[in-house]
Amino acid sequence: MTVKSMVWKVFSGLALIALLAGCAVPTAAPTPTAMPTIDPKPTFDASATQAAATVIADLSLNAPSATPVTPTSTPEPTNTPAPTNTPAPTSTPTREFIPWTATPTATQAAYACSITDVSPKSSDTIKVDQDFDAKWSLKNTGTETWNAGNTDIRFSDGERMHEGGDLRDLPSNVAPNGTTTITIDMKAPSGDGTYNTSWVIALEDGSECTLNLRINVSD
Repeated sequence: MTVKSMVWKVFSGLALIALLAGCAVPTAAPTPTAMPTIDPKPTFDASATQAAATVIADLSLNAPSATPVTPTSTPEPTNTPAPTNTPAPTSTPTREFIPWTATPTATQAAYACSITDVSPKSSDTIKVDQDFDAKWSLKNTGTETWNAGNTDIRFSDGERMHEGGDLRDLPSNVAPNGTTTITIDMKAPSGDGTYNTSWVIALEDGSECTLNLRINVSD
């Protein structure tokens, strides 16, 4: 609704009130004393002016402000530096599981021997033409027993210093881990020098246990 329409309605209402007031017919009563005639126009004009002012004041109070509101400026976004390349973590070598396996042990031979002692020593000196005993201490390191009837001791190589033949019998049986001593009678040569002689024990499977001897001969 516009201000002009509201003012016009107010004026119309006041005029209607004034008209009704002027047309009212009093009941039978004594004739009043004549009153001076009052011009309603100034009152009507004042009331209309006051009503219009009130309406205008209300409209002015509720009307939006004519002054435009300046929007605040939004700051430009700052340039964020790109993240530097972070080096990838170095990979940790994975431990490889290697299952443990037992080291196989060598199979022990059926027939084997070891020399534990020899006499005379290679550092000993024997007089020329002197009789002496050559001795070898042996150990059976195999898994089978040396049978005296099937085991031979025979001359193999070197200086012939022994007394008797080149073939001898094993003096007794030798069980595994058992020991025995082989003794052969010998005589030193007639000249000075160093002499070597070699014998073997021929075992049942064809293998041999070698018996070496080295002596020094001097006057």
